[in-house]
Order: sequence, then C-alpha cells, then structure tokens
Amino acid sequence: MNKALSVRFAAGGVVAAAALALAGCGGGSGKDDPYGLEEAGTVLAAVSTDQPPFATADKGGKPQGFIVDLTDEVAKRLKLKVEYKASAVPAALQGLSSGQYDLAASGLGVTAERQKQVSFTKGVYWSTTTVLTRKESTATTLNDFSGKRVGDITGAVQQEFVKSKMPGAKQVQFQNQNSAVSQLLSGNLDAFVVGGPDADAYLKKYSALKPAVSAPVDHPTAMAVQKKNTKFQQAVDGQLGAMVQDGTFLRIYKKWFVEAPRPELVKIWPALGAQVGQGGGNGQGGETGQGGSAS
Repeated sequence: MNKALSVRFAAGGVVAAAALALAGCGGGSGKDDPYGLEEAGTVLAAVSTDQPPFATADKGGKPQGFIVDLTDEVAKRLKLKVEYKASAVPAALQGLSSGQYDLAASGLGVTAERQKQVSFTKGVYWSTTTVLTRKESTATTLNDFSGKRVGDITGAVQQEFVKSKMPGAKQVQFQNQNSAVSQLLSGNLDAFVVGGPDADAYLKKYSALKPAVSAPVDHPTAMAVQKKNTKFQQAVDGQLGAMVQDGTFLRIYKKWFVEAPRPELVKIWPALGAQVGQGGGNGQGGETGQGGSAS
C-alpha cells in the first residue's frame, strides 16, 4: 500500500478518545488543512466491518472492501492519511454529527431522514434489497412473512423496508449482521432482510440459505461526511469524478461486484456509460463476485 496513505485501523477506544479530544478543537481551514478535517492531514473514518463487500475486516482486523478501496484511493489523491475505526452505522452517523469522525466509510443508503443529520457524497452504488431465508422455506413474496420473525439491523434502511413492505412481519432487530445470520441459520429467525451485496456474500458462505425475495431500492448508496464540512465533501466528490473519468472507479467496482453498474448509477456518473456499454454494460466482474445494495 502507498506509504503516503498509512492506513491505520484501531478497534479499541484509544482512537475514539483521541478523536473526541480533537473534535473539541474543530476542523481547520488554513493552508495546512484545506479540507476542514478534525485532524489536519488525516481522515478519521468510521467503518462498519460486517457489511460485505462494502467493508469487512480481514484476519488481522484490517478493513477491506469496495468502500475502503474507494476511500484509500481518494485519500491518496488528496495526499491524506486515513485512520479507520470500527463502528456500527448509527454510531458512525452520530459520530459525524458530534465531530468524532470526518467520514462514514460504509455503504450507506441515502435517505431523507439521514440527510437531516449528515451530508452524503455522490452515489457510488445502486441496486437491491434481499430477503434471506433457509432453503426449506416456501416463502416467495413479501406477503408470505406475515406472523414470521424477520430480522434487520438497527439503524439500517432495511428496517423501514420490513415495516412498510412486509405486512404482519414480526420485526426483530440486531446490532450486527453476523448475529442475525447466525439466528437465521439456527432457526430462531424466519428471514433476514439485508442489502443485496451482503446477501450475496452470505449465500456464497452458507449453502443452507437462499434469497426468497429481491426488490430494487429507490436511493443511491454513498459515504457520509459532516454536514458542515462542504470542503471535504466537494473534495471527495471531485476525486470520485476523476476516478470515474480515468477508469479507476470501474476497476475497483469490478474487483468487488459481478454485475455491471445499474443505469441509475450511470446517470449519476455519465462517464461510466461509455466504459460499460449501453444499458449498464456486460456484467463481467472481478474477484469476489457479489452484488446488491447497502445499509
């Protein structure tokens, strides 16, 4: 990895305490900190590491995934370091509001409710929500889950999906995806509603699971920044645009997804259209072969 990036991953509370102390000073705006970061020269990034393929942790605890690769490349181009801290999505969004973080480096669904609290980068993904069940389940429609125990993640956009689109379902909330999948596998849940790429990762890992229903989302997936920090938001969007133009974005995309970018994403980044072909491209992907939506 580029030494200028110097990615550090802290799972403990030491970094959180340091970040809070820095937050008391606030981000600067001088020549030494043109992006208004909480710590000049360093992006303090919250990352949800149970969100494959957007962000997970490798065996050594280091974050990896589509969003992580994008963040690292943006930081390298801006000549910034990145300091990652594992954080659930609700805590990450709250941390942005309180000045604990500069960036929520996770695949986040852009919703009107979240936009009251934080600002978002331009969209980097767009696809589906999936209802996972065990293979013996006979459910094939959203109405089939009335009276059934259906899991979702606290603070995720799928909570509203269960509430509004799965009438009669008994909603069961979890703090992380691995716990929900474990309960589904053991039979304590009838279904788990999750973003499409996360679902694909679990389907690849657990042969006992299947997708019962898949539905398109009505919003992009993006990263989040402090609502006050328009300088950093504009800088990130600018580098994402440059990455789209020079092909870096698509190279990273194909590393993590099999299906081509959807037309909605091409509309956000028109330069992708010429790279993937009319109607979203040929669907030829890369190393991990997953696809879908986000939290």
